Amino acid sequence: MTVGLLSAVDIVLEEKKLCAMQSESTIRRLHVPVLRPEDVIHHLGSPTHWQPGRSAKSAADLWFSANGLPPSVKSALDHDPAFKGATLVDAFFERPVDLGDGQRPSQTDLMAILRLDGRLGVLAVEAKVDEPFGPTVHEWLSEAKGDATARPARLERLCRILDLDPSTVGTIRYQLIHRTASAVIEAQRYCSRDAAMIVQSFCPKRSWVDDYRAFAVALGFLGCVDKEDSQIA
Repeated sequence: MTVGLLSAVDIVLEEKKLCAMQSESTIRRLHVPVLRPEDVIHHLGSPTHWQPGRSAKSAADLWFSANGLPPSVKSALDHDPAFKGATLVDAFFERPVDLGDGQRPSQTDLMAILRLDGRLGVLAVEAKVDEPFGPTVHEWLSEAKGDATARPARLERLCRILDLDPSTVGTIRYQLIHRTASAVIEAQRYCSRDAAMIVQSFCPKRSWVDDYRAFAVALGFLGCVDKEDSQIA
């Protein structure tokens, strides 16, 4: 067995390579375990998001206590033959996903890596109580300032991933599009062919379900989302 020692030149070259790699993506690939739900706070967009009865804390408490797929999530997944019987391998709270354009990543509330029937699958979870899904695609494009040219290009890329026509999604909530595309992108990174996105609703009034239904219809899932469905939309 041969052990090589790096020279000073080798070390400098290696550092330059690392800097170049980090400039391509600032997303870190090293992780530490969550030892308590409160460990999620540091990774939230704002610490004020951590409030009793709000989505960030509700999701963290539920998934942490389950230490696996919560029964409501498992029940929803079992409706899809590809995800029936899925078990949790790993899950990442507030997971940033590089959308491939060098712009701001999409930060998914929880990204779960699942064991399926002899393969891996990826599940993106968007947690909600009564928080809205944010601007529609049309509103998001209209808000563009310094990234006015980047936004249409990003939209086209995301729509291509989801097999959507960019000219027809103006009234769809942009968050639903990039969160779902994130699941597909992560699945590709894990060499998986199975990806899903669910909205985990903690709202008894089922707020904003019409926005979710419109998105499902745009994807071609006609009749798959009903007002009487479970709280996992």
